[in-house]
Amino acid sequence: MSGLLLAVVLAPLLFAPLAVHPALRWLVLIAPLPALAALALLPPDATLELPWLLLGTALGFDETTRVFLLFTALVWSLAAVSVVERLGTAPGTGRFRLLFLLALAGNLWLILAREPVGFYVGFALMGLAAYGLILHPGGLMRRRAGRVYLAMTLIGELALFVALLLMARTQGVTWSLPETPTPDGAVITLLLLGFGIKAGLMPLHPWLPLAYGAAPAPAAAVLSGAMSKVALLGWLRLLPLGQVALPEWGMLFVWLGLVSLLVALGVGLVQTDPRRVLAYSSISKAGLFVLLLGLLLLEPQLTPVGVGALTLYAAHHALVKSGLFLGLGLRDLDPARPLVRAGLILLALALAGAPLTSGALAKYVAKPVLLSPGWIWLDLALMLATVATALLMARFVWLIWPAPNVVEAAPTADDSRESQTPIAPRPVFPIWSLTAWILLLGLVAGFPFVLGEPSAWPTNAGAMLVAALIAAPLALAIWRRAPGSGRPARRRSLGDLAVLIEPILAAQLWAGRTLFGRWNATVEAARAHLYGLGKRVGPPPSDPERTLRAWPTAGWLWLGVTVLLLLLVLITP
Repeated sequence: MSGLLLAVVLAPLLFAPLAVHPALRWLVLIAPLPALAALALLPPDATLELPWLLLGTALGFDETTRVFLLFTALVWSLAAVSVVERLGTAPGTGRFRLLFLLALAGNLWLILAREPVGFYVGFALMGLAAYGLILHPGGLMRRRAGRVYLAMTLIGELALFVALLLMARTQGVTWSLPETPTPDGAVITLLLLGFGIKAGLMPLHPWLPLAYGAAPAPAAAVLSGAMSKVALLGWLRLLPLGQVALPEWGMLFVWLGLVSLLVALGVGLVQTDPRRVLAYSSISKAGLFVLLLGLLLLEPQLTPVGVGALTLYAAHHALVKSGLFLGLGLRDLDPARPLVRAGLILLALALAGAPLTSGALAKYVAKPVLLSPGWIWLDLALMLATVATALLMARFVWLIWPAPNVVEAAPTADDSRESQTPIAPRPVFPIWSLTAWILLLGLVAGFPFVLGEPSAWPTNAGAMLVAALIAAPLALAIWRRAPGSGRPARRRSLGDLAVLIEPILAAQLWAGRTLFGRWNATVEAARAHLYGLGKRVGPPPSDPERTLRAWPTAGWLWLGVTVLLLLLVLITP
């Protein structure tokens, strides 16, 4: 039965090339099912050793990975329904399905990995495949988002790779996760950088609003609901939680988390695109995760409670955030608009942590850790964050609600709504996508009643009341405005670091072209002279750069460099 663990990873890998064919697109629906079957059929401590794969691969469960695997498989399953039914057989969807399944395989592999090599391979496969999901189906906005995402993803993967190499110098490359060697300061810095990019922690977040705003609904759902959570899993796996107190690092994590938690909420409140509002709420939640990790580094005795709280919070956020993005993809369906709108409001309330929601339960479970230091300023900051999160979700609801007596403007080139994504003509109503989304609503609605206790239900009631008192006058003024005043025109959202970074990069490019223009001219002249000489001597040589860019050559070079680095680490005393 342990072979079922291998099927969890192999199924999407084997289905990926087959699902390119339109007639086999239904394989996307089957790919996440072995993960759910493994959870149902295998014992909680199931493991599988594969010494012949890579440097010795091991797959297995523990309490944390079972929860991560469960909500990850659910999110990918729900997104798969939308991929098959809504994207259909439109141009480019075969490539999208291929990359979708490769990203799924990487996501599941890193969750089940019990050793560092498998964890990194899954992490890299997932991150690189997601680049193609963001680009689909093309366009200037998506290419811009893809460039920023790819650049930052490569930085994050390199940081994680170096961190694992440094840890391997003392422990080898076959230690068992989560029993990792105690990392030093350099390793913790690299882990903070590598996973901070994936989580969207400020100031490592520039890719996230762009990607969430550009990606199709199913891609945004898995990016926000499943892929971003691997950063938290990586921290839980590789940081020395519960082993030793690290007060300096703990305070750094606390302050970084607090800045991301509060600043992202403020920036999110000025956004004009509902997708970017959700993006900044994810950045804020990443800050909360890092803050909790910092408290665990300060007080190792809280680790059992803290890890459970973080795992539950991750499950809640994954289901709610993926549901919000999938719901945005359904909100233009005429017969179901009232139902979809009501469901989006329910999910927004859960994300805000309103009483009787999964968000309230997650906050209740995390309270023992959040209140443990006894810092009054931290309590006030968390109360402010709760109120601001509620206001942010009120902003989201206002943006998706049609303005009275106003016809919405035609979408622009920068509009990132799902209606901008070309999809195959649909003669029938997408009933399966809507049904799957309604089932997700049921899961979220039942979350606090199945997993929680009555004492958790009224959590955040005071903060919600304060937020309502602030938002009510604003909402009343909005709904009483003069007919025809309309909503603010959509424009490039404020607050993205990418907006500030791009002019700097452009200036650097201009300076480089100016300073090295003469050098380039000299090189081109020499190249032309050599090319002419080659024509006189014989046929022109093949382009070596093109050969290096070819996928087989590049792949073998990458593999060779990786093997050399690993050998270097192994032989270094």
